[in-house]
Amino acid sequence: MKNILLLTDFSKNAQNAIDYALQFFKGARHHFYLLYVHKVSNYTMGNLMASSGSIYDSIIKDPKAGLKAMIEEFEKRYPTEDYSFEAICDYDSFISAVSQTITLKNINLIVMGTNGATGAKEVLFGSNTLSVIRNINYPVLVIPQGYHYVKPAHILYVIEYKGVFETGSLQPLVEVLAKHHSELDILALTDGELVTDTVANEIAAFFMGTPLNFHSMSNVKADVAINCFVQLKNIDLIAKVICKETFIKRVLSGSSTHKITYQSSMPLLIMHP
Repeated sequence: MKNILLLTDFSKNAQNAIDYALQFFKGARHHFYLLYVHKVSNYTMGNLMASSGSIYDSIIKDPKAGLKAMIEEFEKRYPTEDYSFEAICDYDSFISAVSQTITLKNINLIVMGTNGATGAKEVLFGSNTLSVIRNINYPVLVIPQGYHYVKPAHILYVIEYKGVFETGSLQPLVEVLAKHHSELDILALTDGELVTDTVANEIAAFFMGTPLNFHSMSNVKADVAINCFVQLKNIDLIAKVICKETFIKRVLSGSSTHKITYQSSMPLLIMHP
């Protein structure tokens, strides 16, 4: 059984990510923790008014009642699944609440929405999503706003190649590949360095049993390479290991508002070294 942390602020974006997760994990036993961190300023009138009347009333009166209503709805929608749910309403800072829940509940994976606005060609990571990626060293499955569940039959794993192939943080990807019997495309991004046969063989051996296609691109920015690849291939999910230090540098140098964009509307599985 896996313990999955579902983050919610009662917005459509968060609800969409939860809907994705509940379909993503079908067919196995899982315990879901719904975490809401109480902060009145997190609400926007647009998010609240977009909710259904009954849920809207519950949120206004008591966030705990809103979580209870959500769980009751999930239990009705998935009566045959081996799912269990637990609601957590915390009054801490957002990152502290997430971190404490991970430790106390032995969380295996975090699922959340992009927590930002979406346009026709890009997804903006909002402050809560960035905070989790920057400060929580646990795998995160980020679901773009408006993305409806599609079985991840074709996964793209992006490597920023530095001469070695690291495997220590790839267990979440391995589990997704096994569960969904996915085909894997690996895209190695290099600064002109060739991927050696030894490394290519190591990669093939590590993912043995998975249908695998290996590609490399040199001297191309990651977001441009990923966007081009997604357009050429029928990708359902992107996986990437993100080094926190490098990620923070990119965010801080790239935007005064601490937002980043990736040129794709695909779900993103983020892992940490």
